[in-house]
Amino acid sequence: MIANVVTSLRIVLLAPLYVLLTGGEGDASRWWALAVFLAAGFTDVVDGFLARRFNQVSVFGAMLDLIADRLLTAVTLVALMAGGVLADWTVLPALVLIVRDLVVASLNEALPGRLSIRVSMLERVKIACHFLAIGLLLAPAFFSLRGLGQHDLGRLLLALAATLAVVTLADYVGRAILAFRDTA
Repeated sequence: MIANVVTSLRIVLLAPLYVLLTGGEGDASRWWALAVFLAAGFTDVVDGFLARRFNQVSVFGAMLDLIADRLLTAVTLVALMAGGVLADWTVLPALVLIVRDLVVASLNEALPGRLSIRVSMLERVKIACHFLAIGLLLAPAFFSLRGLGQHDLGRLLLALAATLAVVTLADYVGRAILAFRDTA
């Protein structure tokens, strides 16, 4: 299945992304890291398109896609922490986003097929803030907005994404509690 190969490419891209962020030197390394991150993100669009287009949607493919998405988030955020881009208070939003992904994955594992995986508007805003924040944090500093540096803006967007993650997680946990009650 071609879609699964594209999804697997997203996972393979994590190694060079991590190396570029933690071992690379200078602006060129940061720009390359951003390019790899964007390419990995693009595979998320392509694999879904290919799976639907060629009628190759499968349970395995859906699982692989979720794993690849969560790994992309976790590895990128861990690399930003290891590289010192996220430090002090800005580590907390990164950890919130990683833990939220683990909790959602655990609930889906505990209640297979019982939780509808609907993407609310709030979830879409969270994803957009999250993706934009990481992009701003990956690139070397090249702009400021009314005195707010690009990396500071990225950190604020990451904090907003983490706040939205907590809100959307609360909804998800609420639905999980109802599903657990129904199974008791």
